[in-house]
Amino acid sequence: MSKMSRLERIWDHRKVLGTLVRRDLRVRYARSFLGYIWTLIDPLASALVYGFVFGIIYSTRGVSSSQGAPFVLFLVAGLLAWNWFNTCVNESSRALYAERLLVRSTNLPRELWVIRVVLSKGIEFLLSLPILVGFMAYFAVMHPDQTHLNWRIVYWIPAIAMLLILNIGVGLVLAPLTALVDDVVRLVRIALRLLFYLTPIVYSVHLLEEKAPWARPIQQLNPLTAINDMFRLGFLGPEQHPDYLAWAAGTVISISWLIVGMWVFRKLEPAVLKEI
Repeated sequence: MSKMSRLERIWDHRKVLGTLVRRDLRVRYARSFLGYIWTLIDPLASALVYGFVFGIIYSTRGVSSSQGAPFVLFLVAGLLAWNWFNTCVNESSRALYAERLLVRSTNLPRELWVIRVVLSKGIEFLLSLPILVGFMAYFAVMHPDQTHLNWRIVYWIPAIAMLLILNIGVGLVLAPLTALVDDVVRLVRIALRLLFYLTPIVYSVHLLEEKAPWARPIQQLNPLTAINDMFRLGFLGPEQHPDYLAWAAGTVISISWLIVGMWVFRKLEPAVLKEI
C-alpha cells in the first residue's frame, strides 16, 4: 500500500480517531477528583523543583542563565513543550502492544493508535498553556524590565505544529520496535533522561555557547531547541534574535522523522501483527 493511500485511509477514519482521543481523555480523568487540574499541577511541581535547584541554589554560579527573562518563566516555557514530547514518546512507544487486542481485531489503520496518543497528549498540552500565559502576565506586571511581551508569541503556532509532527514521527518509529523488542522501552527511558539535559530547558543556549561552544552546532540539530526558542521569544527582549539555523534544522529533522516513521511502521507492521 502506497504512502498516499495510507494517508487517505487515516483521513477517512478521522472520526474514529476523534472517538479514540475522547476515550483517552475520559479514561484519564474518569476516577480523578481533581481531573483537569492535574494537567496544571504536574508542570507546576516540576517548575518549582527545577526553579529551586537551578534558579536559587546554583544561581550564583551562573548556571541559571535565562536570556534576561525571569528564570521561572524561562523554565516553564521549556518544561511544557518537553512534557508533551516526553509523555508522547513514553506512551506512543507502547501504543500497539497496550491495545494489541483491538489492533489485531479491527481493520483500522494501525497508525491511528499512535496518532491518538499524540493528539490526546497534545490536548493536555494546550490545556496547560494557561500556566505559561499566567506566568507571562504576572512577570510582565511585577518585572516589566525583564519580561517583554511582544508579537513574537505568534511563533507558538509553528512550534506546536513542529512538535506535533515530531511526536507522530518518533511514535511511528518506536511503536512497532517496542512491540517486537522489549528492550526498546528501557533504551527510550535512558535516551529521554539524556535528551532532557541536552535540550536548553534549564539553561540558556547562550550559556552553552559560553561554556561549551563546540556543542552548540550539535544542539542546533535537536528539534526541541528550535521549539523552545519559538516558545520563549514572545517574552524575551528585542535583543534576543531567533535562531533561524536551529529553526531550519528542526523543521527538516521533524519532517524527516515523520517520513521515516511512516516507512518504518509500514515495513514492520506485518511482523508486529504476528508478534502481538
